[in-house]
Amino acid sequence: MTNQRKDSSDSVFSSIEDIREAMFKSVEGGEYHPRQKILETSTLPYADYLTIGLALQECFLNPQKHEALIKRLRPLAGAIIGVLPPGIQSQGLLPKDEELKLESFERKSLDQISDAQLRQWIVDDGSLVYGELTRQELNQYFNEIGPMLSSGGHFVDMGSGLGKVVMSAGLQFPFETCKGMEILPYRHKMAFDRFRNMLKVGQDGFNRLSTPAHADQALGLTSTPAMKVLHLLNLPKRVSFQLGDMFTCDISKASLVFLYSTCFGSFMHKIAHKLANEAPEGCLVTCTTYAITHPGLELVKRFPAKTIAWTDVFVYKRIGSHQWQPPPEPFVYLPNLDEWEANARELLKAVA
Repeated sequence: MTNQRKDSSDSVFSSIEDIREAMFKSVEGGEYHPRQKILETSTLPYADYLTIGLALQECFLNPQKHEALIKRLRPLAGAIIGVLPPGIQSQGLLPKDEELKLESFERKSLDQISDAQLRQWIVDDGSLVYGELTRQELNQYFNEIGPMLSSGGHFVDMGSGLGKVVMSAGLQFPFETCKGMEILPYRHKMAFDRFRNMLKVGQDGFNRLSTPAHADQALGLTSTPAMKVLHLLNLPKRVSFQLGDMFTCDISKASLVFLYSTCFGSFMHKIAHKLANEAPEGCLVTCTTYAITHPGLELVKRFPAKTIAWTDVFVYKRIGSHQWQPPPEPFVYLPNLDEWEANARELLKAVA
């Protein structure tokens, strides 16, 4: 962005804070975006994802097969986001009947699918679920994390979705760079489009500013006093989005890594291994819902659910420079299975 002015007859912004607020508002509402049907998954071949998902969906929609569905899902309940897999419900990303005519895959019944395949499908399906913190939750998070950060540094969001946290971090903190990595192409494109729109909102604001702003002018933020107008003007250089798997994301220079990890429970052990081996010493790591247990990551603070966000928020610090061996098979969290089954049956009653 450049610091320009339009003719005084145009409507004006009275302050830099007005501009920054308009930019924040331009990235709101991502939780309501239209989901695009998947074209690929993170682990399973797409044809296998279709085969398994449609077998599960058939059992979900057919009351006579509900018992079989509960029997197969019960041992895997700890890997499911929610009670029943989101992908087989109405909000899921499986193609509709008319779209399936264009696909090439083998139809199978649920009893033809192995437990290992079924578990991987649940993990892949969970990774497709989308959620994000609200503006108020992000503000509360920023206020808490700000004092823990040094000026400058690099911010990374692993699994950045529509880019809300990445862009908000760029508006709130004087990071040298703010980077997001997202695996789904349509979300990556939406993030880029939103970023472009946010930049336009900012440029229009500077063009209509009543009093010209200087690049070295402080924004006057209590939580991040080092933020200047220059950091807003340099957003095109500071913020970037990459398409790819989070496990390929370069975090070697990160000073803060953010993960909205509520849907990542089944592979938090792999995430912890990456963070403890690839993040630099002293790097802060924030995750949601699931705690991390790893000797290379020290818990700095835990914010219980409903303090700064709807779910637990954890802050860790990478300690030492030791290179750790890949973790063994992870401990699998299992909820109270009788309670899970009762909840599953209640959901299935609505289908029946």
